[in-house]
Amino acid sequence: MQKIAISELQPNMVVARNIFSTEGVLLLRTDTVLNATQIERLQQFGLPSIYIKNPFTDTIPYGDLLDTIPEVVREETRVQAVQLVNTAFQNLTVMRNLDTQQFKAISDFILDDVIKNRGAMIHLTDIRARDGYTFGHSVNVCVLATLTGVQLGYDMINLKELALGALLHDAGKMLIPQEILLKPAPLTNAERKLMEQHSGLGFDILRKHSDIPLVSAHIAFQHHEKFDGTGYNRGLAGTNIHEYARIVAIADVYDALTSDRPYKEASLPHEAYEIMMSLANTHFDPIILQTFLNQIALYPLGSIVQLNTGDIAVVTRVIPGLQTRPTVKVVFDASGHKLKNGPEIDLARHLTTFITKVFTLTEVLQLGTNSTQQTNLHQPFEPSS
Repeated sequence: MQKIAISELQPNMVVARNIFSTEGVLLLRTDTVLNATQIERLQQFGLPSIYIKNPFTDTIPYGDLLDTIPEVVREETRVQAVQLVNTAFQNLTVMRNLDTQQFKAISDFILDDVIKNRGAMIHLTDIRARDGYTFGHSVNVCVLATLTGVQLGYDMINLKELALGALLHDAGKMLIPQEILLKPAPLTNAERKLMEQHSGLGFDILRKHSDIPLVSAHIAFQHHEKFDGTGYNRGLAGTNIHEYARIVAIADVYDALTSDRPYKEASLPHEAYEIMMSLANTHFDPIILQTFLNQIALYPLGSIVQLNTGDIAVVTRVIPGLQTRPTVKVVFDASGHKLKNGPEIDLARHLTTFITKVFTLTEVLQLGTNSTQQTNLHQPFEPSS
């Protein structure tokens, strides 16, 4: 499957993943063949993008599997979690009341799924409407942080503390004016200073509840501290930042990078990987960062990539720890000819072959339609180190 901006949708494209509103209402089911009316409706709901079935996986015998990628948490868990977080955060905004039992229940649901699927990798980014960004972000950070805790060998007590704190890390944002939270442009310096108050506000909210562990509350307070001491609120550095907060800081930034925002398109996973790696030792604990990134599919299953040979291929397998070297199946040769049964290449074994480009769905649709366009798309470039 491939993610595509709503503005680039065309009739007859096929939905690859159920589409929900912020309130959890099912808008369109998987396998829906889109028409103009449905596309207009999606635009009205404020969705930035959706997943569409890849038109080239049908050349692969197991191509259907690439449109049914297993996730770390079940769809129903994620939808229910976003619904409940939405309601609970709205109550906090209006009534200044935090339903701690509800948040504990949500974090436990997420934790149960993560433990059951601990071997799964993160292949897909969550699609969320503009007005529901904070709710979906909170759930996704909880998923990412909890998965990292599992990989670090945390026991159940630690995992519950981490999951709850990760889910509530942005609770203070509910006390920040909506016009700042939803501003469709970068914040001014004054607005940013106001936004930075959310971590302290969140800590003040959480520490007043005796049934929320203090270490969970400190995640809200410390998740914007940086490993080199240049963050806020207190300029903590290194291991003076609680390990839970060091985990959530990584999950928080990764989810922000790979999410569509009104003023910024989402980064692709491999782009986010490079950005995150450049921030090791400055923003992030390098050991925890590597553990986190080992669970991220840099080239998700079904991605269309170009190799340094000029061939174009579909990613068919990704192994944790070897994300830069997936297995791919060639669907176009270097001359632009579509192959019915191209070779499958394990890049972990063929070390002189590497990925030089990841195609967007718009570019994918151009492949095979015009030989001139194919030639242009085949211009190789050196990957960044």
